[in-house]
Amino acid sequence: MAAVLGTAVPDQHRRPERPRRTRSLLVQAQFGVTAASVVAIFFTVVAHHVYRFEFRQLAAFCLPVLTVFFAFTSLLYMRGRSLAPGRDQFRTLFAAERSMRATLHYLTGIVLGTSLYGLLRAVSFNFDPSDPTADGLWLVLFLAPYALMQMGFLLFISAAWVILPQFLRPGSPLQVGRRIGRQVGRR
Repeated sequence: MAAVLGTAVPDQHRRPERPRRTRSLLVQAQFGVTAASVVAIFFTVVAHHVYRFEFRQLAAFCLPVLTVFFAFTSLLYMRGRSLAPGRDQFRTLFAAERSMRATLHYLTGIVLGTSLYGLLRAVSFNFDPSDPTADGLWLVLFLAPYALMQMGFLLFISAAWVILPQFLRPGSPLQVGRRIGRQVGRR
């Protein structure tokens, strides 16, 4: 019936489904490896500083990351609002929302960790990593803020992963000019 109506697509022009599925699996594997690497590195750094009870250095590591999260989220929202309605705008705004959620998780983890540190200092908790005792088990409480911060990291990576295809696509100066022209025409 489709051939009678002239809408049939010849077999030679059909795209095989297998390479697309393979590419999708490859992209998922890349995301998994990237996320696992970040998780391992971040866990190692946080565990090292918590075990040594060095929270100033941990704050010096975590607070600049929070600044990057806020800046990235802001840039994504501005970029999403400046794009013409369509797929790119939707993906960018989706990434901005995911990045905002990541920022809130990360910030909540920092606040919870700081509160826990203050509470342990208020009860005169001291821990010497060179002479560990059973009191050191209280440091396990820092897994809760770490989990929130780790969730923030993973959400942030997934937000970046959402918009990554937009930046890997080749674009000519003519296409950029057309996009700018559409934006000027909308105002």
